[in-house]
This record gives sequence, C-alpha cells and structure tokens, in this order.
Amino acid sequence: MPENKEVQIQRPSRLNPWAKNSQIKSKNGSVWVSMKPKRILDQFSKGVGDIATEELPEEFIFLAPLSLNENIVHHWEAYESVASRIAQKVRSAVKLGAEGAALYQTGKSMINSDKIKTLFEARSADVGVSVENFVKQAYGSVHGSRIPKIKVDTPLYYTNSDRRQLVLEFQLFHEGKLKSNPEDVLIEPIQRMMKYSSPHLKNKGGISIDFPYMWEVKTIPYQFINYTTCALIGVQPTWNAPYLKGGVPASVNLQLTFQDMSPLYRDTITKGSVIRVIDAAEAASRNAQGIQPTSFSQDIAKAVDYAKSQLAGDQKGAVARIPTTPQRTDGIR
Repeated sequence: MPENKEVQIQRPSRLNPWAKNSQIKSKNGSVWVSMKPKRILDQFSKGVGDIATEELPEEFIFLAPLSLNENIVHHWEAYESVASRIAQKVRSAVKLGAEGAALYQTGKSMINSDKIKTLFEARSADVGVSVENFVKQAYGSVHGSRIPKIKVDTPLYYTNSDRRQLVLEFQLFHEGKLKSNPEDVLIEPIQRMMKYSSPHLKNKGGISIDFPYMWEVKTIPYQFINYTTCALIGVQPTWNAPYLKGGVPASVNLQLTFQDMSPLYRDTITKGSVIRVIDAAEAASRNAQGIQPTSFSQDIAKAVDYAKSQLAGDQKGAVARIPTTPQRTDGIR
C-alpha cells in the first residue's frame, strides 16, 4: 500500500468541495466524511475482543451526501416465567377439555343419526354418494366448542442488540480545472479501498492471511457520526458514461457499507467503540512478554504437547493456547 498519501475525493459543489487536509474547518456549513484504514496486526477473542492495529498515513475524505442514515436495532422478547408457563398449560387444558366435549357430542350424534349411518354405508358401498356430499353431511354433524376467554401476559425483556451498520453513498466527479488525472481521482482511490477491505494471502497455495483493514469513520467538523472500529464489508462503484479520453468514466456513484466490529452499548454511541484498540508499540511489547499469540504451527505444537502431558498425568505441561493467526480453509482466492 502507498505510504504518506492522503486521498481527498469529493463531490463537486459550490461550497468549497475540495479538502486540502484532514483538519478541515467547515465553511458555508459543509460536512465531510473521513475514513481512515488501520492495519490489523492481531485480534483477541476474550470478551468484546482486543485488536492490535497500526496507524496508516492515509485518509479518505469525501464531501458528505445530502442525507446520512443510521439504524439502531435492539431485540426484546416475551419472558417465559414459571407463572406464565403454568397459565399457558391451564389455557391448553381448558381448550383440550372443550374440544374433547365437542368431540364426544359429535360422535354421539353421529352414532344416533340414521341419516349419517345411511350416508356412511352408502359411501362405503360406493353407490354414487360423492365425497363432497359425504364431507358436507359429516361436517354438519360436528359440534363446535366455546373458545376459552383466557389471555396470558408476560413481561417484555431485552435480549440483544445488532451491531451498527452504516451505508454511505457518494457521487464522485472529476473537474477539468484540476491538475490531477481523472483516473487518479475516480479509479485509483476506489481500488485502494477495495484492497483495504480484502484479506491478503501470504503465500500462494497456503492458508495464512493478513486480515482486511479496520476503519475509523466519522463526520467532520462535528462528529455526529463516529465509528472507530469498522469493517468495510461492501464497496460498490457504479462507473458512469460518458467516458473520457483514455476510457476513464466521467463520474462514479460509490456505495460503501461499514459494519461496526464493536457490540452495541451506550459507550459505543459516545466513544465510537467498546473494543480496546492496541497500537503497534503496545502490541510489540505484548509480543516481547509472550502475551501475544505466536504462529499457527507453534500453537498446534503447544496444543499437542499439552495433550501428551495430560495423558501422561504430568500437570506441569505447557498450557495450550487457542491459535488466533487467521486461517482460511474455504478455498477462496
């Protein structure tokens, strides 16, 4: 990935559309969306999960679209207490009793009804009685039951919250007065975002990868949208004609879909995430102290040694550690 480079691609407008640096001061009420990728060095599974990252000197700054939508979803369900279950059993018993009484009366009337007996005998002998007529006559003999007037109320309780998702849509153009080439503004930055959103295969034919990059997304100058630990799960550019000299599209409709990696809590809204992000320096310190996971093969070896020690009754065997080096076995390339 290119180093020491800041990408500034914005939708043209009369309101100062082109950002000169990441420290944008809003003029004429303009709002910007800043998206910064971070390299994931390691990810830990305990609790909400810690992530070791490395800052990149790169930032994508787009002029905000006319509308920005957020959707917070929580799940609540009816609580099945012992009392509610007993009440539901009682209701089922009452219903069963009413249906049983109706069935008894139906059977009694059918047995005592010469008309039904004659109809059944005729149908059994197949002497011209249609199925429709037989069913109609039999249905007319069925007794109904009273529906029990019972309603079981249960409290509504909280169960879970969906992780936040943010969908951003930008319209990107290239103005002729710019000194940069159209492909440097419309194609190359989008392709870099595609690369940042994808994993890196370390060696051909292997299964070891580098994680896709984590993203920090926020609005500036005021951070009414603030996501500090995002995954870029969708990059959808629509290349629009007319095509310029060299076959470059004149404009691009770009849709970006971000999924928050952080579980949704109150602090997620105010702080952007509840995941503890470890910088590269701290990650190196953890690795030096033996805290950070080692390679996959070493983890497997430790697990095997631990299993052997347990079988041998040796309680001093090495502690097996869950391998967290990312592995891919799905054959995706």
